[in-house]
Amino acid sequence: MSVSGRYLSRLFLQRLALIVFGFALMALLFDALNNADTIEKRYGDGFLVVPRYMLFRLPEMAALITPFSTLLAALLTLLSLAQQNEVLAFKAAGMSFYRILLLLMPATALVAGIHLAVADQVTPWAKKRLARFELEKPTDDETSQRDQAKGVWLRDPTYIVNVASVQREGRYLSGVALIRRDRSANVIERIVAGGARYQRNGQWKLENVITQTINPLGPTTTRSEDGTWQTPLRPGDFFNLAALSTQFTARELLVLRTGTTVGTRPGYTYDTWLQRRLALPGVVFVMLLLAAPVAQARVRMSSLGARLAAGVSLGFLFFITDGVSQALGESGAVLPLVAAWAPPLIFASVAGSILLRIEGL
Repeated sequence: MSVSGRYLSRLFLQRLALIVFGFALMALLFDALNNADTIEKRYGDGFLVVPRYMLFRLPEMAALITPFSTLLAALLTLLSLAQQNEVLAFKAAGMSFYRILLLLMPATALVAGIHLAVADQVTPWAKKRLARFELEKPTDDETSQRDQAKGVWLRDPTYIVNVASVQREGRYLSGVALIRRDRSANVIERIVAGGARYQRNGQWKLENVITQTINPLGPTTTRSEDGTWQTPLRPGDFFNLAALSTQFTARELLVLRTGTTVGTRPGYTYDTWLQRRLALPGVVFVMLLLAAPVAQARVRMSSLGARLAAGVSLGFLFFITDGVSQALGESGAVLPLVAAWAPPLIFASVAGSILLRIEGL
């Protein structure tokens, strides 16, 4: 790498590191303060609970703010070069603005690679590690009611299964209901348990069990402190039901998309998540392209702050468009490939066209 390339990369990466660190720290503090009660009820009230929570939430926050931070870092770098007439100095030395952007590409590629690794590997690992510290039996009645409203249904070879909430990576289930029907689809047995804990022998141990059996002579109800549930369903199957897109790696999303494992969402939803994951590096490059025409626009009486605001507005417009496109892909309204790749390609094309018009071919 040339001296100019090292100089530009250092300016860009220094600004990016400061922005990511500042925004991540601020987001973590707001998250911890806003969810203090929930953190205590879900993870306990020890001295290390909040710091541990913030540590395992850091990768997700960093992955979330990296694209916008890249846009800000690129804007500050290019605008400072223009403000101090360094762009004119580069051009006087025979280096076009396109060459300046090309020199920033290695640093941008490094950021894109790290961003993909954090989002696809570190964030799912951190969320799973954090889930291991969840309390098995939250004592908050309001939280329990809210979880029941989000209960999921599935079935194994014997029962139709309803689970109110999934905890500890799927190893503990609360609010379990097992319903068995005969060949005529009539309910003949209903088992309700306060919780189910996965055992090392592959079985589930039910707690506070109520069994209702329906037969021609009349229903019977029995109660017991515990019971055994034999099923091929494993903790990972229940974890997949409750997990969001950030909790899966690309490989896990690929498996869920094919339908070879348990999932509550349609295949096109998982496919949209997978395509968006693959498009993450491209989004980082789009942020650089969005900053370029704003920094080079020849607008009279335009201050540094006005140009920075214009660049930030373009970034917000991109993220709004990207969010709408994701929602359409998750609902099946558009193809997952289109939902994930259309916004980056459209904004990259528009930014490139504007830059070509400003600089000339």
